[in-house]
Amino acid sequence: MSKIKELLNSDDSVLVFDIDGVLAIMEFGFHNHFMDDDEWNDMVSKNINTYTEDKVSKTMQRFLSTRNMNKVYVVTKINEDNEIIQKKEYANKYYKILKENVYCVKNDSDKVNELLRIKDKYKELPDENLIMIDDTVEILNDIMENTNFSTAHISSFLDM
Repeated sequence: MSKIKELLNSDDSVLVFDIDGVLAIMEFGFHNHFMDDDEWNDMVSKNINTYTEDKVSKTMQRFLSTRNMNKVYVVTKINEDNEIIQKKEYANKYYKILKENVYCVKNDSDKVNELLRIKDKYKELPDENLIMIDDTVEILNDIMENTNFSTAHISSFLDM
């Protein structure tokens, strides 16, 4: 039997969220979940902020409203430096995540290294109590294969 939901709900756990598709609903395209990379990169380079209130997940907001926010982090991929400010402000404004707890990477493969940095702050924490929540199976598999941390797909929150 899976312990994922038990770990997610444990006050002892440190939770690490992705933003796109996890804390931000993936409705960035006009009639698709996203837009093509060139269009996205153009918007970001022009500092057009798409991280607005309409992207907030009420389910995730309710879940996080009961958490100790000192133990909640974000590790998210960015394409341009403009996204760093946008994502930090979004996570803080709509989810109360501390801006200093938002880590940005240029490559998804770098998420493991950021999780290791976070774990260094909690040396006594059992590895299974550091949990990465993402919507991309390849990222979760990378974490599962290269660490002893727990992983949770965003779909685990559908029944919570």
